[in-house]
Amino acid sequence: MLKNKTFFLFMVHLILAVIFLPGCVYLTHLDESMFLKNFDNNQKEMQAEIDKEKELFSQLESDIQKGHLHKGMKKRNIVSLYGEPPLCKPAEPQSGFDETCIYRNPAGGMEAELVLLNFDAKHRLVGWKAE
Repeated sequence: MLKNKTFFLFMVHLILAVIFLPGCVYLTHLDESMFLKNFDNNQKEMQAEIDKEKELFSQLESDIQKGHLHKGMKKRNIVSLYGEPPLCKPAEPQSGFDETCIYRNPAGGMEAELVLLNFDAKHRLVGWKAE
């Protein structure tokens, strides 16, 4: 009877160990697992953002070629159509405009295509240049 009781206790402990120990191993590497999962999610979000920027830049180039972009357009309308420009900077005083905003093709690397939009003090488009 003692053998049966000992065997029974051994089996209960063995079953409990099989059930609960893998969870302990998982918890030990939980931080690493969560880091990799978050990294993968961030990569997907970044790629989606790059794809969106490519699409908007292509639309801007297309609209320039088709003549849909015209002088006098308000900056806020341009931003609503093509997204926030990555860089806007004050223009040189002798240039005849107040601000230059630069859109770039995110897929171009160091040799990226650029579109420079020039605005006056009233935030209206006065000219552009595609490079």
